[in-house]
Amino acid sequence: MKIKQKDTLLNMFKTLSEIARLDIVLLLTSGEKCVCEIFKNLKLPQNLVSHHLRILRQSGLIINRKQGKWVHYSLNRKNIKELQKLLTKIGTAKEKPPKY
Repeated sequence: MKIKQKDTLLNMFKTLSEIARLDIVLLLTSGEKCVCEIFKNLKLPQNLVSHHLRILRQSGLIINRKQGKWVHYSLNRKNIKELQKLLTKIGTAKEKPPKY
């Protein structure tokens, strides 16, 4: 794995380490949502949700689509699959005894 790929994955993990951002990602697993749906579901102020959405977008975990005055957010499936591949690789790794 290249250093840039590692940095990107590390950034996504760091982004998900904040509970509100993890909650947003989990909410988006059921499909595209607008900001108004997200802050109502999570019972958070709209400005705080917008802040977290910006960070999620910058990290590459979500994408947005503008429709009129509304912005709709969804998971960035490509990057989510990269995280999934890494976690699968880690989860299926065989333990090797340490060398002394």
